[in-house]
Amino acid sequence: MKIILFLVLVAMLTLLNASKTDAQQNNNKFIETTSNISKAIVSSVNYYDIPIGAAFLYRNSIKRSSLNDIFTISPFGFDHEVNESVSINGNYSMGSMDKDIIPRTLFFSRLAITTGLNLFTDLEITPKEYQKIFLMQKSLIYTYTATEIVKNLVRRVRPDGSDTQSFFSGHTANTFAAATFLHLELFDLYDEWDLAKENPIFNSALRATTFSVLYGWAGYVGYSRLRDNKHYLSDVVIGAAVGSLISYFLYDSYFGKESTPFDMISLSSNGKNVGLALNITF
Repeated sequence: MKIILFLVLVAMLTLLNASKTDAQQNNNKFIETTSNISKAIVSSVNYYDIPIGAAFLYRNSIKRSSLNDIFTISPFGFDHEVNESVSINGNYSMGSMDKDIIPRTLFFSRLAITTGLNLFTDLEITPKEYQKIFLMQKSLIYTYTATEIVKNLVRRVRPDGSDTQSFFSGHTANTFAAATFLHLELFDLYDEWDLAKENPIFNSALRATTFSVLYGWAGYVGYSRLRDNKHYLSDVVIGAAVGSLISYFLYDSYFGKESTPFDMISLSSNGKNVGLALNITF
């Protein structure tokens, strides 16, 4: 009987100690996760966020003067030709749904999954994983701000005449910003993944598939804005360029190769003459 009581006591003490250990581990995981998130937020903020933030808050106050038409950009000849051949007035495509739905879903789902893995698994999650999530959202905020300011300044009438918010396409800019950021992020991931690094064919297949899916989705959104008669071709092309460039420069400024203006300048000599070269890579 005493042996049984002793065994029960040992079992109870073991369970109590295990529960304390689990609680301590959970507490450590919580502290680690919150620390990673806070570090990622701090490292994602830069000095140029201040003017961009101010522009975001006052974007609807920035409007063209009724006496100044300097910012007017009328549709080009090819814009009318393309719309006549492609557009259907009153049409509604999937690409015309709320432009924030897919990027917002990506942001919250990635944040939730990364946080869950950080809290409940032993996978090594670093602040960089969170930083990429926040920077993607930052690129979308930058793109949205630029889009709204330009729309308010230019005031180009849409092809269907519904309003003066045609130039440039916000749907296209937003989608290309998300596609470009994910494209750059995934390509870097493939370069770091041992399986992809050791198999060039597999790496190329991953890159081709990623490019096709992301820019296929973005291209469809741009086409749908033409099809639904909400934008001209120049609205879509400029929107795609703006969204792509903003994501590229933001991603490159945080994760690209550090460089200085002097890196673009090189000297060369053939023994008799000395040359000065300016190298620009894009």
